Amino acid sequence: MSFNDQPTVGEPSPETPTLFKRARLYAFYLLALVTLAMAAAFTAELLTLSLTGWGSAGVLLAEHRLHVMTIAALIWITVLGVAAQLYRPRRRAALLQASFGVVTLVLLGTVLGGGPLQEVLPFFILIGLMTLLHPEGLNVLASGDDYSPVLLALVGVAAIPLLAFAANQVLLQGSGDSHALLGHYAEMAVMSIALLMMGLIASAGATGHRYVAWETAGLAVYVGSLSIAFPAQASAVGLIWGSLLIVWGVSFVAVSELRTAGRTTLGRERQLDVDRTLRV
Repeated sequence: MSFNDQPTVGEPSPETPTLFKRARLYAFYLLALVTLAMAAAFTAELLTLSLTGWGSAGVLLAEHRLHVMTIAALIWITVLGVAAQLYRPRRRAALLQASFGVVTLVLLGTVLGGGPLQEVLPFFILIGLMTLLHPEGLNVLASGDDYSPVLLALVGVAAIPLLAFAANQVLLQGSGDSHALLGHYAEMAVMSIALLMMGLIASAGATGHRYVAWETAGLAVYVGSLSIAFPAQASAVGLIWGSLLIVWGVSFVAVSELRTAGRTTLGRERQLDVDRTLRV
């Protein structure tokens, strides 16, 4: 490089933006690893109960089985969204939206239910910092340009019963029974609102929306199955509503897959970029 090619004093070096982006990316990945390590250290038993709770391990949970297993499902959604950022995070921005949204709602539910903030606040801070340092910048919170009217309609259909359920659980939180003392009713209200929130994220079409659609459907099917399997548990919605929740979840992910493949009528009318979507 000749003398004349050298940058003017006080002028930022061309390498500076690259170094900044690298440092930002390394910090982002480090936060993800720390979050996952904390989840493994402090929530491993709870995460396991989401699976083993169906059997003999759930018997030990007694009347709290449905509540604990639902809370575990919310933690799974948060953890999976963070883990997905370790590989091509730009293509999985919607998953971080879902993780940050869920952990924020869980934090609010913990405040409402008088639960231990120290168990949730560190995850909220770490995932919040990940959101700020995401390679997409603040665009990680932006919606996509290929929203789905059909998925949005499905969210609208589910909104009335889910919000009614959430309101009922908030009222029960003031009952003073054993579930209320543990903040379980508040977290069940969080579950219903989180389900709607994830449905909106999947409908909006941000990069990675397909994965969030699967998370949304999975949570609906899981909670519906819990209500059918343990109808006597507090917060169980019964056979009919549990079955409807399962049908809704299956329908939601089916529409999402048709949307991704570009086989729906609305998808063809809106000229969905199939190649781009499949690369998400």
